[in-house]
Amino acid sequence: MKKFIYFLFLFMSIFSYAQSKYTVAQVEKSSDAQVIANFIKFNPSHPKTPEFKRKLFAVINNDRTPAEKARVAKPTITAVNPSKLKREAVRDVGKTNTSTHRKRTEDLLNHLFNNDPTSKTAYVQIVNKSKCNLIVKISGKRFYNLNVPALNENFILIDKGTYLVTTSVCDAKYSSNKNIGKDIVITLNAPK
Repeated sequence: MKKFIYFLFLFMSIFSYAQSKYTVAQVEKSSDAQVIANFIKFNPSHPKTPEFKRKLFAVINNDRTPAEKARVAKPTITAVNPSKLKREAVRDVGKTNTSTHRKRTEDLLNHLFNNDPTSKTAYVQIVNKSKCNLIVKISGKRFYNLNVPALNENFILIDKGTYLVTTSVCDAKYSSNKNIGKDIVITLNAPK
């Protein structure tokens, strides 16, 4: 009988050790991925396990819900209106007197007034309609970074070719391959 009690005690201690060390209340309050994963592993049939799986996914992805992580910025791409662009460039010349800004505007005006179809450069304008500042990365033959303030726009002259355009619009990722063979405008809206 003594052996049976020892065996039962040993079996119960092993069984209790194999169970999760955490209660439902602890898991609900916790934001530690290891605590949540431990409970899920040892209690797969618990009624709250699906909820805890979603919570674990959110914790692993920086406390964002799956719906927030799935948000993707949706751009609209339009052709450049040369007359509007010329007016804006001429207006910008009078605003700033820095040599780099003047040089940049000069390059833009030369590009616009040059009607040579064999030109090796293309104008890319990024319009930011979100409330977040952007850093747009354009990588391909060459690598370009373009700062675009919130609710504003900016432009860059780049060599024609295929580029990967990436940015983060208010935590929504935007990534797109573009074959830039002519002047384009990319409008980035705030994610919904």
